[in-house]
Amino acid sequence: MRTSETRADVFAALQELSEVIPEMRTGQLMAAVGELCSDLHGRGLWDADDDELLEAVWQFRRNYEEAVAERHEGA
Repeated sequence: MRTSETRADVFAALQELSEVIPEMRTGQLMAAVGELCSDLHGRGLWDADDDELLEAVWQFRRNYEEAVAERHEGA
């Protein structure tokens, strides 16, 4: 995938994530995704490649959705 396509995908994924978790402010969302990116790839927001950041956004969303599903199952 080309860099410009990946960048567009990162922004789209972040927009979708912000809609899934509207209670999180943008800075909080970026900080959380950056921490996960650092855990996954050893590089945070400043040093991560766009494809690494995109993977972290997707993983953060999966983790969030799984946690919500588990919370509903346990209720």
